[in-house]
Amino acid sequence: MRTLALLVAMIVAAPLAIAAPGPRGTPAVTIKSANDASPGVLDPRTRMRHGEIVRRALRDALRRSGADIRHAGIPPRQLDITIVKWRVTPSAGGVDVSTELRVVVCDEQGKILSIVTGRARVSAPGHTTPLVELRAQALAEAVGGMTRSLQSQFATS
Repeated sequence: MRTLALLVAMIVAAPLAIAAPGPRGTPAVTIKSANDASPGVLDPRTRMRHGEIVRRALRDALRRSGADIRHAGIPPRQLDITIVKWRVTPSAGGVDVSTELRVVVCDEQGKILSIVTGRARVSAPGHTTPLVELRAQALAEAVGGMTRSLQSQFATS
């Protein structure tokens, strides 16, 4: 009788254990890589700095939106972020900086689930704002613009 009760309890509890969230501290989203693979001449140190800016901005955006919290039934995701394009153009009395990002969303095994892109353009009147700051602002804006798309990928995948 006890064996039968134990067997029934295991059958009833099995779906609940499968749908339960991961252990506390298990991230829902892991940023596997963030790099600047844009064409053009940029030194490796600058490219590394751009990757860190994007990584930090995306981590903060996911944390603020709550997408970094693992929910029941939704497996963890891995993100690979690449800066694919830069454009710095002088404008009337200032500078325009635009960028394009690509985020590849993968499952735990590295299988690609989706690709999300983000673009941003920032302008600075005059030449008072350093190019480094404009690039950082453009990266943060591009990440912010794609946050909603990423959230929907995590919720439905």
